[in-house]
Amino acid sequence: MLWPILLAWLARIVFVLLIVLSVWSVSIMIDRHRFFRTLLLPSDQFKNLIREKNKSKLAEMIKKDQSMLGALLSEIEKFKSSEQVDKAFTVLISEERKKLEKGLSVLGTLGSTAPFIGLLGTVLGIIVSFGELSSGTGSTNSVMFSLAEALILTATGLLVAIPAVVAFNYYSRKVRLVINEASSVKDLYLAYKE
Repeated sequence: MLWPILLAWLARIVFVLLIVLSVWSVSIMIDRHRFFRTLLLPSDQFKNLIREKNKSKLAEMIKKDQSMLGALLSEIEKFKSSEQVDKAFTVLISEERKKLEKGLSVLGTLGSTAPFIGLLGTVLGIIVSFGELSSGTGSTNSVMFSLAEALILTATGLLVAIPAVVAFNYYSRKVRLVINEASSVKDLYLAYKE
């Protein structure tokens, strides 16, 4: 019969797919780690200068600073009214959000689907094992090996999903913290501007 061989190969393809997804997931995690490590937010310095109402030092720091906050303050400084500043900030933060959230949707998707992909491989492997049993061609060892191979696929799916979910939650929290920090600097800027 051809179908047990076909299903066995499909299970192996699922395993290879899970390995590829794992590599993709790890590469996104490394990229996000590097991005957030280099993302400096001198918010305390900006907040102190805003509170001191030292416009010349603030303007000098904004020109020198290459961080996201420096760019945001540089842009919103051009506007007069609070309403204009709020609108500009909303547009600017939505542009920055794209950079902050890069790859997170992939991590979330992998975290939720990898266990099911592994389960698909497990089901295929178990069908192969039952096929060997029903045809009488498989020894106990070969059936046990097929079952073990099938269960390895479930474990691989979980090994792909768990780090992806942890990384997704961790970096999503970092994105929220960065946006909240930028928003608090903007609010303080508006409070001291008026």
